[in-house]
Amino acid sequence: MEKLAKELFLSRPYLSRRFKEETGESLTDFILKEKTEEAKRLLRYSGKSLTAIGNYLGFSSQSHFARVFKKYAKV
Repeated sequence: MEKLAKELFLSRPYLSRRFKEETGESLTDFILKEKTEEAKRLLRYSGKSLTAIGNYLGFSSQSHFARVFKKYAKV
């Protein structure tokens, strides 16, 4: 999120606030939902392992990836 804010020349708090005002959803939730959808596509079509997918998507640990995936994939 920090990188996105810098690329848009906005502060992170301002970007987060404006995103929520416009969409009704937090930027963090949006990003994690998108990562979950990408993980589902990769699981289905890439043949990559869960560990490789979690690393590719930038999760700090497998346990964090598993928690996020369960929450947003409704598993």
